[in-house]
Amino acid sequence: MNGLRDDPAFLKVLEDHHDALARFARSLTRSTEDAKDLVAETILKAYESWSTIREPGAARTFLFRIAHRIYIRQNIRRKLFGPYNPEVDIASSDPLPDHLADAQLVRDALQKLPIAQRECLVLVDVLGWSLEEVVLLHGGTVGGLKAKLFRARQELKRRLTSGGSYES
Repeated sequence: MNGLRDDPAFLKVLEDHHDALARFARSLTRSTEDAKDLVAETILKAYESWSTIREPGAARTFLFRIAHRIYIRQNIRRKLFGPYNPEVDIASSDPLPDHLADAQLVRDALQKLPIAQRECLVLVDVLGWSLEEVVLLHGGTVGGLKAKLFRARQELKRRLTSGGSYES
């Protein structure tokens, strides 16, 4: 990455859409600091992928889709692993070792799923999104999403019930 100054087209897109992107990030995160972080990460990812844009008119959608995906992934991580809080007395609130091992097995198996299945499964089953909300995000149909969720759940079940052997 030689610097943003090397790509005037990218700078123009940022100039045109930065304020709207910042408002969008703020509406997602509900926090000014988190929104700034989201915008910064979005700009970095967008710049790294800038050469993949085929239609100049798609730049706004490109930026917002990146921001949305970053936000979703951050929420998935928070939901699965919880926010980091060094003040918490871990020793006094440890779950039983069996529960820790089970949770880790589920996380590991979930991470092995294809990204599309993993995202849909986490959005619906972990974060509680409605099928319609997920369809709005990813496109497609409710029926197609139900099929994807079924396959994801079956694959997760297969990985978890195969005697701990879920590499692949």
